[in-house]
Amino acid sequence: MSQLPLLLKIGTYFSYIGGFSFIAVGAYLSFRRGRLHPLMLACISAMATSWIEAPYDWVMYAQFPPELPRMPSWWPVNMTWGGLPSAVPSGYIAYFILPAVISAAFARRLSATFHWRLPIALLVIGLIVGSGWAFVFNAIFGARLGVFYYGYVIKGLALWPGTKHQYPLYDTLAMGIQMMVFTYILGRTDSQGRTFIEVWSDSKATTRLGSQLLSVVTIIFIGHAIYLSVFAPHLATKLMGLVNVGPTEQLFEGVPNQPL
Repeated sequence: MSQLPLLLKIGTYFSYIGGFSFIAVGAYLSFRRGRLHPLMLACISAMATSWIEAPYDWVMYAQFPPELPRMPSWWPVNMTWGGLPSAVPSGYIAYFILPAVISAAFARRLSATFHWRLPIALLVIGLIVGSGWAFVFNAIFGARLGVFYYGYVIKGLALWPGTKHQYPLYDTLAMGIQMMVFTYILGRTDSQGRTFIEVWSDSKATTRLGSQLLSVVTIIFIGHAIYLSVFAPHLATKLMGLVNVGPTEQLFEGVPNQPL
């Protein structure tokens, strides 16, 4: 870690500190509540879907600096060029949950102030804030500052095409949609503070433990369903050969670019 450039250190610390901080807060709130808190459920879902990052990187031609520590080769579907960065599993919690928490609080406040329908406010604010967060993190912190690059993009759907700093705008929408869903889950609660998932689980299970287990399974399923739904169009465009605009230069010294 001490050998990493400053920006890579910042990104890595954000992933580990942010991820484990949300887990700690979620665990504390769950203990006080006597059942899993919505924040903890969202953290579980985000971390459970982190394995999809590797095939997503492959489809998006995302490349990371060679000095970043990587997950071992046994990591599920480890298709990231050079291996998935080891900070990704915890980083998924920080990356997805932070904007969702902010969006949920903001949407609830706007809904109360202007008498907007809460579900619509959560979805709209979640998508706007989530997409904005994804753009700043992936396009500016990532592609522009060189924390990671996108080797190839689709013609006409990217910023700075043909350079090493190119950024696919469709990535912003894909990430924003997922944060929108987390925003809805965190913000759409009943008078007892239960998410719609918990309300449904309570109606199906006969014990609290059974309901909690069903809630965990359900939110993991929802997380996977949303992620795979935004992943599918990217996979289709790659397999169709549409992701073919890229720089001729080498993205990282000593590491060949991911081939088409």
